Amino acid sequence: MGLRESVKFGVEGPNYPWEAVRDIALLAEKTGFDSFWMPDHLVATGVRRWDALHAWGALCALAVQTKRIKLATGVSDTFRHHPASLAQMAATCDVLSNGRAILGIGIGEAMNLVPFGIPFDKPVGRTIEAIQIIRRLFSEDFVDFKGEYYELKHAFLRPRPVVPLSETKNRSTVPIFIAASSPRTMKVTARYGDGWLPANLTPDEYKDNLKKIRENAKAFQRAPSSIEPAHFMYVVVANDVETARKAIMPTGKMMLLSRPRIIEKLGFQPPSYDFEMTFKLVFPRDGEAWLTKSREIPDEVVERAPFLWGEPDDIADKIDKFVEAGCSNFVLNFQVSRRLLKETCKLFAEKVMPHFREK
Repeated sequence: MGLRESVKFGVEGPNYPWEAVRDIALLAEKTGFDSFWMPDHLVATGVRRWDALHAWGALCALAVQTKRIKLATGVSDTFRHHPASLAQMAATCDVLSNGRAILGIGIGEAMNLVPFGIPFDKPVGRTIEAIQIIRRLFSEDFVDFKGEYYELKHAFLRPRPVVPLSETKNRSTVPIFIAASSPRTMKVTARYGDGWLPANLTPDEYKDNLKKIRENAKAFQRAPSSIEPAHFMYVVVANDVETARKAIMPTGKMMLLSRPRIIEKLGFQPPSYDFEMTFKLVFPRDGEAWLTKSREIPDEVVERAPFLWGEPDDIADKIDKFVEAGCSNFVLNFQVSRRLLKETCKLFAEKVMPHFREK
């Protein structure tokens, strides 16, 4: 099997409503996607709607309505839940789905934490300890742990994930995919991750960072091949380029305004830093202001940003560049209205995915 034929595709669904979440997950399974990813937020992002369902609750409901597709969070933080509780949620989904759960983990976002009085300090250090605890609860009979942030005494988790540890070559039986883009979090991925899930990198950035992760994995005496290279990407696929371009502009500009460092990397000055999502708060009352300010971003910035947009053949060519850079698992967030989400998923499955399946 060549590089192209080994590529996997996942789709991230909406936060709400349940009917839309369910329908996209069932459609993804029917049309051949490999995984369905549920955003894990207390507060969704939007202009007028900020509703968010509990990610693991939704995934557990999907576990009994699907048969094949992997079920994942994109991604869970380790602040809102004690790591033992997060491990239990992932293990429960794994049991209900007969071994199809994936635990996506990231450092978190202020909007999901600060308004609720949840401390958002030392995010990387806390996340490292949480991952250590989760791994041990998945694999050990009893866990004693004393760290800077967490302490466990003779703790255990039952039921464990469904696959016996002996069959997983000492890896977590619920794979842990780590959302990492900084040098420190990439080292965390190299040491503890079953998968690497950065977001919105260029092919060259992806290739360089994957090389660093694999080098660090060797330093931690891990096989580099044990870490699955994935990539979270914003996508618009349409039957003609102009339709795709019009669709990506408003949502692409809002996304870029919430991540001003990407704008800077592209050689432009962000019109504002007030809407940065990770470490600042964007409340529902700010939605219209966020949209209005994003319109100041030139179209050229979106055109140069590492988004996937265009006709199916254009998308396949762009994905090819990431495959050559080492990526084998694409998690796609379709930047279209809920009204167009189903037909966009179908178009991608029917016109793009066949480029990456065995002939």
